[in-house]
Amino acid sequence: MSRRALTNCAPWVGMLFAASACAGAEPAPWDRPDDSAATPVLVEIRLDAAPVEGGAFDPFDRSQVSVLDVVSRIATVREAPEARGLFVRLGPMHAAWARVLDLAEAFALLRAAGKPVHCHFDVLDNAGYLLAARACNRISMSPAGELALVGPSMHVFYARSLLQTLGIEADLVQVGRYKGAADPLTRDRMPEETRESLGALLDALLRTLLDALGDGRGLEADRARALLDEGPFDAASALEAGLVDGVQFDDAARETARRAVSADRVRTLRLAPEAGSLDLAELLEALSGESGARAPRGPRIALMHLTDVITDDEAQGPESGRAGPFVRAARRLADDEDVRAVVLRVDSPGGSAIASDRMWHAVHLLAQRKPVIVSVGDMAASGGYYVASAGTEILAHPTSLVGSIGVVGGKLVVGSLVERIGLHVEVLARGRRAAYASAVRGFTPEERAWIERSVRRTYDRFVERVARSRRLPRQQVLAAADGRLHDGEAARRAGLVDSLGGLREALHRARTRANLPPDAPIEQWPARRTLLEALAGRFSESESETLLRLASEGSALVPVRRSARSLMALGRGHEHVLLALPFGLLVR
Repeated sequence: MSRRALTNCAPWVGMLFAASACAGAEPAPWDRPDDSAATPVLVEIRLDAAPVEGGAFDPFDRSQVSVLDVVSRIATVREAPEARGLFVRLGPMHAAWARVLDLAEAFALLRAAGKPVHCHFDVLDNAGYLLAARACNRISMSPAGELALVGPSMHVFYARSLLQTLGIEADLVQVGRYKGAADPLTRDRMPEETRESLGALLDALLRTLLDALGDGRGLEADRARALLDEGPFDAASALEAGLVDGVQFDDAARETARRAVSADRVRTLRLAPEAGSLDLAELLEALSGESGARAPRGPRIALMHLTDVITDDEAQGPESGRAGPFVRAARRLADDEDVRAVVLRVDSPGGSAIASDRMWHAVHLLAQRKPVIVSVGDMAASGGYYVASAGTEILAHPTSLVGSIGVVGGKLVVGSLVERIGLHVEVLARGRRAAYASAVRGFTPEERAWIERSVRRTYDRFVERVARSRRLPRQQVLAAADGRLHDGEAARRAGLVDSLGGLREALHRARTRANLPPDAPIEQWPARRTLLEALAGRFSESESETLLRLASEGSALVPVRRSARSLMALGRGHEHVLLALPFGLLVR
């Protein structure tokens, strides 16, 4: 939107809201009542996909839910005396192997509290069934459903010949026999080192899946392995194999669960607002500039997320892998005396070496002032592990991918492609290496030697950082390095990880080290953006600053605030409400 549109227009929008107390076919929403003697209920949640790790959510995507959201909501069910059990609608979890184990831990605590977990699905995959087998007292599937329980697999594409056909060459240097990041661009076949490394990871995932079939479904190891070779399964074959306990539609499965826990009613617990829906109170609060979760105050712990490719970027953005915002946040948390400990949740494949070093330094200094418990999600690889190594203590799941201590550097050369499409490029340079980064030619022998020295120095620095942070002999780090990826258990044996555990355990250890009670508040970074902040992001930078400044000052929005408070009070009652609300916002 142009500045002219923002400053000179006062668009009027007609909105119609209808709120009704009429019951529908689906269970009504549930929030924990204050009265512990409330009517016994079966609580229902939907996990149609794996939750994300957290960070700066987009308020316009109402379906987003984080691992912490789900774990916290399950804890709410565990603590509510009127909640007698949980009915879970499951969907495919894809490659979220570690996040699934975080959820399984939360469900296990619920079951330990005497509250059964019934799960139902239409379609489920390997990781989804891992969750079901470990978390659910009873599993059911739809009559026309499919269970793709077939064992883990990986696909690695090698594009050297394709690039040559296009006239592109990858001129790359990498350090580490097992560092395979450059191979898809420089090879036509998988090298044996990569086959060995990735094969070990698949073996670890397979063991975790087989253990779940044994512990959760009571299957002998040989039988469980044989079943994986028989998949995928339709409903009849899954029931015959003992992989599910019932074949029925979701309404019948829900009723079975309700009767099993002797609940009078079924109530849904939303993990996040439904996509496309917006509560009247939420909208009015957003328009009045009062929306958004407020950061907790007083003694607390902080939960930092590093969940993206690491970049040397200074600008604030939704990605938590930007070095500038990450470093500034780490320094702020270090200076905040009320933040007693920090949990750093990492799910990153790495990225920029410079950015990783800056972030390592920030976490290293933070850990000198207060405990930093690192929780590895699905992956802390390369730069992701570089940053994680600076923590006080590192926890990972058996299925987490950890390590890849190695470096890749170089460039893609498109000179042949340029000539093929009829372009001619003349390169003028002053200085022996002035054009070393040119994309129209490869490195000269002298330039390549310089690149190799630079990559080797970066690798040595990486190894030194890990040895220093982990207090390990250099030779021990080198034995675990060379670009090799480890599963969580192998990383623990190699000294790259302290112990096995998930996000819940990391939060517990942070509170314990900080001498804080179990219910001590959590401040998250990046914080969730409010609806108004997300809307401002659609404008230019100067327009966004103007809009957010006026909203924070409140002077331009006083009439909206007053009407909003009155309408919110009305809308929160039990009456049927029908409102036609035109409003205007003029910013000059």
